[in-house]
Amino acid sequence: MTPLDKIKQFLTTTSDISLGYSEIIFFDPLKLQDEQIGFSSDSEGNTLVTGNEGDWKEEWIVIANDEMGDPIIIDTSTPQLTVLSASHGEGAWEPFIIADSLDNFQNIISILTKISDNRASPVDLEKNPISNNERQNALNYIKQQNPHTELSFWQDYFENDDEDDGQSGKPWWKFWR
Repeated sequence: MTPLDKIKQFLTTTSDISLGYSEIIFFDPLKLQDEQIGFSSDSEGNTLVTGNEGDWKEEWIVIANDEMGDPIIIDTSTPQLTVLSASHGEGAWEPFIIADSLDNFQNIISILTKISDNRASPVDLEKNPISNNERQNALNYIKQQNPHTELSFWQDYFENDDEDDGQSGKPWWKFWR
């Protein structure tokens, strides 16, 4: 299976996730090429890949955006398909790792999907806040499975949940089984 086939298969089986104000919106695999506009190409079809430092790299495929419009990127130059993100509008692309592999990213998305159950909107999250224990268990799992990951990306994902009743305390594995 080619990296592009694996990416499209992932996108076919993955749904958007929302936790309060935080979101990851995945692209339709049938429109993946169109979604590269503004990243690897402009609206006229001209390449934005120059080989210069800070420019988009040919081996990057954007597969999703977060709530701020920052891209979620697959680095197809790595055998494990490392997952990256980067801030848009900074003048240069400076990506950082958010999952050591596409498979690990899928596991993270599974965990976040379970945690976001009944917490998709800010109102839902206020009614059913995430305990510090839940948050920490999820972050510990992410870091353990992805030692090269910039954990602050995932910490920020949980950041919109400032209220904690401290009551839930469910272990992370209860959320994704």
